[in-house]
Amino acid sequence: MPTYYIDANYFLRFILKDNLTQWKIANNYFEKAKQEKIKLVFLTEVILEIEYVMRKVYKLDRKLIFKYISTLLVINSLEVIDREILKMALLAYLNKNVDFVDAILFYKAENRQAEVLSFDKDFAKLYHLLLNSIYSTSSIGLYSRPPME
Repeated sequence: MPTYYIDANYFLRFILKDNLTQWKIANNYFEKAKQEKIKLVFLTEVILEIEYVMRKVYKLDRKLIFKYISTLLVINSLEVIDREILKMALLAYLNKNVDFVDAILFYKAENRQAEVLSFDKDFAKLYHLLLNSIYSTSSIGLYSRPPME
């Protein structure tokens, strides 16, 4: 089965439908993937670029960016690297007003039982969010030490 790594502009055309000609081409690939004729791969780096372009170029707010990216994350015909980590990071991005890249870095580190070294205060917000999740849901299974002062 042919495999394709898709650039951010394909996803943006598919999501935003702001260029009908390019949307039709992108949609054709998504349809082929849905029919399992091809495999489409969605990388974290591309998701970060999509968020950046939506925020900086299109001036979309977090709620709309969340809606568009979360829609892509639930398309089963896409191979999404670190899908569950990205879902958690996207929720933190929306609910805790943290940078998307910080949220991804935090949850990737948590998944590997590692810590993030940063001076950014976003990580303290994320740590507190994680603590609340651990105490409210026993199935999360993640552990982190508090950031060092």
